[in-house]
Amino acid sequence: MDGWEVVSTLGNEEEASLVAGFLESRGIRTSVESLLFHQEPVNFGRLGEVRVLVPEADAETARDLLEELPERAAGGDEPGTGEEDSR
Repeated sequence: MDGWEVVSTLGNEEEASLVAGFLESRGIRTSVESLLFHQEPVNFGRLGEVRVLVPEADAETARDLLEELPERAAGGDEPGTGEEDSR
């Protein structure tokens, strides 16, 4: 999408909808682009991504807002991001 920027990449459509709803509640337009491949039970590579896009002019503000979210709400549950496990 020309003029739009990806601000978050998530693993499922439900998480992406929550992130998009959060940004929209703050006055930022969003678009959710799903690359999920539903014909097979396994999602792999780029076929397992759901992206949240915003207009380029709002991208910096959107990223700042997403940094304020708890890690899992913003899709940050990958290893090495945020608080480390104390195990």
